[in-house]
Amino acid sequence: MPSHNGAARALAQLLVLAVPAEAFDKLFFIGPMKTGTTTLSRVCLSKGYATCHGYCNGVNWATATTSHTDQRAILSQHDAFMDHGDEADYVWVASRYPTSRFILNTRRLKTWLVSKADHVRRTRVAQGCTPYGARGSCPSTSIFLLENSDEAIARWVTEQADHQDKVVRFFASSHALRQRFVVIDVEGQSSASLNLLLDWISRPRLASLPTTVPVLRPRDVPMAVARSHAVPPDENSNTHESRTRARVEAVLRRHNCTAEDWNRHWYRACAKAISLSLGK
Repeated sequence: MPSHNGAARALAQLLVLAVPAEAFDKLFFIGPMKTGTTTLSRVCLSKGYATCHGYCNGVNWATATTSHTDQRAILSQHDAFMDHGDEADYVWVASRYPTSRFILNTRRLKTWLVSKADHVRRTRVAQGCTPYGARGSCPSTSIFLLENSDEAIARWVTEQADHQDKVVRFFASSHALRQRFVVIDVEGQSSASLNLLLDWISRPRLASLPTTVPVLRPRDVPMAVARSHAVPPDENSNTHESRTRARVEAVLRRHNCTAEDWNRHWYRACAKAISLSLGK
């Protein structure tokens, strides 16, 4: 399996977005944390997007969408949004910004779990807590992301599988919504494929290059080639603890997720295995 650094290098070969010089239509990356959001932020910044990566002006952009208040300083003053996108109310955003575009950024299941669990491990250690555990085992801080127990890892899989299913179902529900949506596998697709997807979703006019199917893979894109050719720098290539990797693998094996499931960027198969193993 590719290393995290190898995946980061592959993602760093994304070509910059081809976008019009005038005002940008908003881009919302609605995948979870640890799915290439740092590099995707750099891509957007390099093309002039006012980018909100997680928190802007002290406000989490995804939380702002769920309050339905439009948080003018956040949603109105930025053009591209990423990190914790799975927490955003994309249905409301799609209605509020009718020309906005949506990208479900995902990656291989096992490497996503390892990256997230290890991110939490570093946070817990920095707070003086044990490396792994439930939220209650690290109570002396207000930081929200502190749970990486075995139960949490299994729950992440089922929650993201549900999120993926709901997102695709919503954007496949009408011709208009299909024109505003793509799925990108930030780890498993070539830079050429990723650029094809990003070029299409950032096209100046939604009516151009229409699709009749949801764009879930490069072959669904109604374009022959990507137009962009610059390479952004990689920003986030943390190595991961071997014990975190072993812990994640043990959780997946315990719940009968196959090695094939580990390498999928769609999580439903493993989520189903987890539900069966838990008697749900």
